[in-house]
Amino acid sequence: MKVLTRAVTAVAVAGLALGVSGPPVALADPANTVVAGLGAAGQIRWESLGVSERLDLIGENQPVDVSIPVPAGVRPGRLTGQVGSVVNVADGRIEVMDGRDSILGSFPVPREAESKPFSVNVSGAEIVDGTATLRFVLRDRGPVADSCSQPPSLSLTQLGNSFTGPTPNPRTVSDFLPGYLDEIVIRVGPSPTPAEQQAALTLVAELTRLYRPMPVRIDLDTSGAPSAKGAPGRRVIEISEGGKAAMAVKNPGTQAAVLAIGGTGEELTRQVDLFADRRFTLAQTDSAATLYATPNRAESTDIKTFAQLGMTGEASVLGTTTLYAGFDVARFAVGPITGARVHLKARYTPVVGGEASILVRSGSTVLATRRLDESGVLDLTGDIPAESVTSNVGMALELRYVPDQECAPMNDRMTFALDPQSTVTVIPGVHNRGGFPVLPMAFTPDFDVAVDSPGHLRYAAQAINLMGQQSSETLRPRITTFDAAVGSGTGLLAVGGGTELADAAMPAPVLPGAPNTFGISGSPETDVDLSGPLGVVQVFTHNARTVLSITGTGDWALVDDTFNHIRGLPNRWASLTGDVVATGAAHQTVNLTVREGGALINEYPGDPWKWWAVLSSAVGVAVAIAAVVIVLMRRRRRAR
Repeated sequence: MKVLTRAVTAVAVAGLALGVSGPPVALADPANTVVAGLGAAGQIRWESLGVSERLDLIGENQPVDVSIPVPAGVRPGRLTGQVGSVVNVADGRIEVMDGRDSILGSFPVPREAESKPFSVNVSGAEIVDGTATLRFVLRDRGPVADSCSQPPSLSLTQLGNSFTGPTPNPRTVSDFLPGYLDEIVIRVGPSPTPAEQQAALTLVAELTRLYRPMPVRIDLDTSGAPSAKGAPGRRVIEISEGGKAAMAVKNPGTQAAVLAIGGTGEELTRQVDLFADRRFTLAQTDSAATLYATPNRAESTDIKTFAQLGMTGEASVLGTTTLYAGFDVARFAVGPITGARVHLKARYTPVVGGEASILVRSGSTVLATRRLDESGVLDLTGDIPAESVTSNVGMALELRYVPDQECAPMNDRMTFALDPQSTVTVIPGVHNRGGFPVLPMAFTPDFDVAVDSPGHLRYAAQAINLMGQQSSETLRPRITTFDAAVGSGTGLLAVGGGTELADAAMPAPVLPGAPNTFGISGSPETDVDLSGPLGVVQVFTHNARTVLSITGTGDWALVDDTFNHIRGLPNRWASLTGDVVATGAAHQTVNLTVREGGALINEYPGDPWKWWAVLSSAVGVAVAIAAVVIVLMRRRRRAR
C-alpha cells in the first residue's frame, strides 16, 4: 500500500504563510483519545483506512488526489464529510472526480464561518490495482488569484466512505469471505489442542493481512456455547482437530452457514494457508483441501528501494508544500532496528529564476536540507536516529519555491517527484525507544506465543489482530510453552496471570505479586496495594528481545476493557504510547510510560568518563597556570 500522500500547497500571501493545516504525520504524536464510532452509519472513516481524513484545498482549479484502498469484490459507495474553514470563496463548488477526470459529483461551498456536511456518490470511480483515486478541485467564480493575493481556500474534514458489494449467504468456500466484513469469529471450543491453537492464531494473522487496511475485527471464541448465527457483515469459522484434512461450508445458503476446518497436527495448520491471499476464491465449491504448503516467511534484508516500500509521490509547489512519506519496518523482516539511512533521490523542475529548497525531517530530527538549483536533480542522504524509530517510520519533505517574478501567476510552479530507486537501509538492534512504538516490527519475521490457559488464547488473538492491522507483512505467531519461550531469543507474546514473568525474572513494568498487589518499576520503583485487580497489556525488553505481556489478575473482563479501549483509539494499536495500557477496578483505562516507549534517554556512560573529566580538568588548570605565569613575566619585563 502506498504510504505517501500529497499535502496541499501553502502560498505566501502579503508576508503571511498559509501553512498546511493540522500537524504533519511525521511529526505528530498519536492522539490517545477514544473515537465514539466510525462516523455515519455504514461509513468507514478514512483514518481507519490509513488515509488522512482532512484535506485543505488552497487555490482554485488546483487538483488534490487521494488514493483510497478498495477491497476485492466491493466498490466505494458514498463519500461523506464536512466542508468548512472557507476563506475568500465568492461562489464556489467542489468537484469530485476519479483518476480519469470523470466527474463523480459536486457540492456547493458554504459561506465563510459556516460548516456543512456533504455526501457524494463515488461508486462510479475507476479502480486500479485495488485503489480508487478521488480528485478534489475547488471551482470559484471570483477574480483570478496570484501569489500576491489571498487565494480561495477551505477544509474538508471527517472524510469517510462506505463500501457496497454483494454479501449473499455463502454457498462455497470462495464466497464465504466477501470483500468487506465487520467481524469474523473463529471457534475453537473451551479446550483447544496445540494444533487447534496454532491453526487459529495463524488464521487470525492471515485474515487480518487479507483485509488490511480494512480494520476487520477477528475474535476467537473459546466458549462451549452453540455457534452464533452469521449475519451479512459477520462470518463464523470452526476449527477442530481430527477427521479429514479439509474445509467445508456447513448450512450453505443460510445465515447459519459455517466454514468448518479439520485435520490432524500440521495438516490442520496447512488448511488455513489457503487464506494467505485471495487464492481461496478458486475454491468455487462447498469444500476444498490444502494438500501442500511451503513455509510462508518474508525474506530478510537490510535495504529496500522506495518502490519496494511503496514510497512514491510528487508535488506541485508554489510557496511551501509538504510531502509525507514513510515505511513499514516489518517489510525488512529483521525485527527491531536502532536506526536507518535514507538515500533520497528526486527530480524537479530546474529552478532558473527564483529560490527553492527542501528540508527532510523524521519526528523532531532534521535529516537533511538542500538548496534546489537549475540541475533539476536531488541526491542526498540522511540518518534516522533511534529516537525516531517506530514500527512505521514517518518522514516529512518540506518543499519551498518562491518565483523570481513578483506576483507570479498561480501556475508558476515547481514540480517535485521522488525517484522510486531511492533506498532505505536499516540497522537491526534493540537500542531504540522500545515500548509500544516498536510493535509489530519487533515481532518479525516470527514470534513465540505462550498462553497459561487455552481459555485465554482469545487475548493473544486480539493482540495479533490489532498489531496485524498496522503491519504490511503477515505476522507469524508460533505456539510454544512458557518454559521453552524463556530461553528463546525470539520475540514473545505471553498471556497469563503474571506469576510466569516473576518466576522467569522478566522485568515487566507492572508485575503482579500478592492479591491486588503490584510492583511498578521505573523511577521510582514501588510496590503498591491497589485494593483491586488490573487488566494489563505491556511491552518491555528482556535479553535483547521484545516481550508483549497480557496479564489478568482476578477479573479478566478488565483485559477485555483494555482491548476495547485500544480498538476505540483513532489509530488503534498505533495510537498507543509508552509501555503500559491498563484498566483498573473502576473500568477506567490509562496509557502509561513507565520505562520504555517515550523519549530516548541517554544511558549512563560508565566510570571511564571520570578519568576523562580529571584529565580535562588537569589540562584546564595547567593552561590557566601557564597563562598567569606569562602575564607575570610580561609585567616584570615592563617594570625593568
